[in-house]
Amino acid sequence: MSIVVYWLTADGPRVEAFDDGQLMPALAYAEARRKERNAQGLPLNRHVVINTELGDSVGQPGVSDAPPDYDWTKSHRGGPPAPGNPPKTLA
Repeated sequence: MSIVVYWLTADGPRVEAFDDGQLMPALAYAEARRKERNAQGLPLNRHVVINTELGDSVGQPGVSDAPPDYDWTKSHRGGPPAPGNPPKTLA
């Protein structure tokens, strides 16, 4: 169970689970829950969401650790400013 569709009905919360290889069916299932209407044309479901944690797309522990020589910071956008110069910016 790596893909889960959650939604709310008048009777309470609901859930449907799918395997890793069933992303397209899960998306279609979620869309069908969004489109369901009662006889008066009002939505039957609210807050339809899909949550995934695909095994092939989740990194191994430690992959976000920076290498020792990595010197990038968001505040300097690619490295510290050169002496006597203002910080690098994207603008």
